[in-house]
Amino acid sequence: MENAVLNVSKNTLTVFLFTLILSLGLTACDNDDAIKDTTAAVEDKTIILSADGIGPINATTSFNMHQMTLAFSDYSVVEEVNFQDGNPFPAIRISEGVKTILNIIPDAAHKNIYSVIIEDNIIQNSLGHHLGTLYNKVYTYGQNEQCQAGYSDMSGKVLCYAPNTPNILYVFNGKWDNPVTGKIPPADVLQGWSLESIIWRPKS
Repeated sequence: MENAVLNVSKNTLTVFLFTLILSLGLTACDNDDAIKDTTAAVEDKTIILSADGIGPINATTSFNMHQMTLAFSDYSVVEEVNFQDGNPFPAIRISEGVKTILNIIPDAAHKNIYSVIIEDNIIQNSLGHHLGTLYNKVYTYGQNEQCQAGYSDMSGKVLCYAPNTPNILYVFNGKWDNPVTGKIPPADVLQGWSLESIIWRPKS
């Protein structure tokens, strides 16, 4: 009788231990899944363009090399001197390898951001238009009243306001057999031009 009781106790203990181990195993799996989910959230480094800004850049961001280096720590951040009409001005270029992602242009006082030029699709456009998108996929035929011909460094290109977004400009480029300086191509020509870069400016 005593042996029977011992056997029952051993069986009960075995079942208990098995249940405990199984429970701990499931908890560990749940914890692993939670860790994976947390890691995935942390590793999401998507940079989004919207009317309000580009990733960490917004209307309150200063033109500051240190600040940009911290904001874009995963990329190369270099301050350069550019020229417009023979006049030098500083700019901050953010790149990945040899690929330029952003060019940040300061205001006249070199304190705040005047504009940011987006040059790579690593920046995701919340409006849904990626670089390379054809003009006719963004605007209806003949809708160019919000466009103007580029000048200086933008000569030969066309700048258009993004749909319903007056602080984002789309820069289109393409072929035009008989170009006229300072003029926008005819509608049928413009339809085949593609989005080359995007310019964001802080809301005024």
